[in-house]
Amino acid sequence: MKKTSKLLPLLILLMALSACKPRESSSKPTPEPSTSVVESTSDVDPTSTVEEPSEEETSIPVSTEPDTEIPTSDEPSVSEPVTSEEPPESSEEPPESSEEPPVTSEEPPVSSEEPPSSEPEPEPELPPAIELGDALDAVANPGTAYLEVNAEKVEITESEVEDEVYTVRYVATTADLDDLVLYFKHPEAETGKRYVVSFEINVGVLFDATINGKVYSLIRGDNSIEFSYEEGDGPSLVIKFAAGEELIKSNRAIISELAFREVVYDKVEDLTIDGDLSDWENLRAYENPLVLRGDQPDTEHKSFVIYGAVTDAGIYLAAEVYHDIYKAGGGLWWQESNFEFFIAGNNQYWVSARNGGEKSGNVTEAMMVTTEIEEDGMANYHTLVEVFVANDKLPPGGVIEGQARVGFAWKTDGDNITGGEAAGGGYDPYWVPKGTWVNNADQTYVTYNGIFLENQVIIDLDPEFLTVDGDLSDWEELDAYKTNNVYLEGTGDTSHKNVRFMAVWTEEGLYVAAIAHHDVFIDDDGTWHMNTNLEFFVNGGNQFFVAANGAVANGEGAVVSKAYDGEANFETVIEAFVPAAFFPEGDMLRVGFAWKTNGDVMTGGGGSDGGPDAWWFAAGHWPSNAQEQYYVTADGVFVDNPIVVPA
Repeated sequence: MKKTSKLLPLLILLMALSACKPRESSSKPTPEPSTSVVESTSDVDPTSTVEEPSEEETSIPVSTEPDTEIPTSDEPSVSEPVTSEEPPESSEEPPESSEEPPVTSEEPPVSSEEPPSSEPEPEPELPPAIELGDALDAVANPGTAYLEVNAEKVEITESEVEDEVYTVRYVATTADLDDLVLYFKHPEAETGKRYVVSFEINVGVLFDATINGKVYSLIRGDNSIEFSYEEGDGPSLVIKFAAGEELIKSNRAIISELAFREVVYDKVEDLTIDGDLSDWENLRAYENPLVLRGDQPDTEHKSFVIYGAVTDAGIYLAAEVYHDIYKAGGGLWWQESNFEFFIAGNNQYWVSARNGGEKSGNVTEAMMVTTEIEEDGMANYHTLVEVFVANDKLPPGGVIEGQARVGFAWKTDGDNITGGEAAGGGYDPYWVPKGTWVNNADQTYVTYNGIFLENQVIIDLDPEFLTVDGDLSDWEELDAYKTNNVYLEGTGDTSHKNVRFMAVWTEEGLYVAAIAHHDVFIDDDGTWHMNTNLEFFVNGGNQFFVAANGAVANGEGAVVSKAYDGEANFETVIEAFVPAAFFPEGDMLRVGFAWKTNGDVMTGGGGSDGGPDAWWFAAGHWPSNAQEQYYVTADGVFVDNPIVVPA
């Protein structure tokens, strides 16, 4: 029997220590390893003697196979790992489970949330700014607002568009109304149709704005704007941030609730002449009245509002008057309360309260209704007037291209108003709206759309017989220039002053010219008759003029003035042309002439009984008196009728 090697107890000890090592917990049983490996470290001396363990160290029972060869102490030990070829067998098999571990078909839940990113959050997108551009840009891109800015005078410090709210903040330096303009074109508008536009505008500083050509006084804070307009080829809305000669103020404006709606009007032809103006209220003409209101504490309760419209059938007029005195007796028509108007010059029409209501013979239909008012602070009476004048009652040239010249007045003796044209705006019973007059070139312009102070009809003027340019060289071969004209010369100390009037009546129209030698020339006054001017009247009181400040009553005009080498200071030529449409057909017109410059008087003329007068005309030929006017034909100007009427 071989002696047991001293290595055996050591091997048994190592195996026991390995078996006693704690195992990691697991939900699934793990079988014992089938192989045990013991490695010797490099710190072990392979030739060292291993001490024999004591009996206590070797008391762990181990079963070995009888055929296992046990190395003896005569065999050298090595540094390589020593492995037992057969693992020790346990008398107990690890428990086996008949159940397989549960298997699920469900995938683990996936979250819809993105994992947090380490990248910084993007900054919120700012609202876009109002586009920069002009009126053409707005027309080319309907629905988009454009700001036209003179950057040299206006600095935009804030500009944005958000939810159809337009905000602009700006700093202005000596900027006028054209240096900052907002344009907008209604995307659904149709040219020629009428629309109402409305919007809110909030401003930081009060100022006067010009909106579609009209001045609006805006207060600090919210302002509501609403008006009607006719859609044209340009922008639908034009806002200028100043008015007149005023400079733009640095400000902030917020425009919101911009809206458009089409207006559908009633027809003027459907009016009933009954003294009830309710059927006027949905007419385009109702939006364009002529208004006179008292401007003093004792007259501000009085007013005179006139409406008018021209149709293919004739002229419709209406008036609403608040007044303190009402006369309806049996006196002369003009001594009772009356509505008076003149068409195309001095052609008079009237409606009077006399005897309960009368009208002139050239008025087709009329109605006047007066109601007494008993409320304190109001006028004593309210009068409504309606009138229709058919075409057959209109004077020649009464309506030209759908437009008539008409002047209006209301009168009751003793019932004064202020703020009108009569008495220079002072107290007067003849109520004439400011800036107009009843029977001269200051008559209003009446069209289908209402009453206006400016001409609404563009007449194609292309005179060919003569050129209206202030040069009379093309007149020189005419008898109207050589002989058939009117010459007036001053007397005494004014003998160096003179004027020659010329005129020819052609199929195209009436040509008039004057050449004057005078001492005073004025061309910078805003009122036409305060400047050097040529004035003429046709067929009575139909007034026309051309003034040196550029004003022309109707038709075309030109003024050329220069220093004169003679005794007078100036030589001035004025030419005028009025289309034939303004006059009745025929071979002859009656025309009266006058020359005037304020302060430049002449003696020996028709004014002031031949005394000093600035209105130069020949004695016996008062310019607006039809009986004293000259006869004008294609051959020139005549004192007597040159056309012989066969017996």
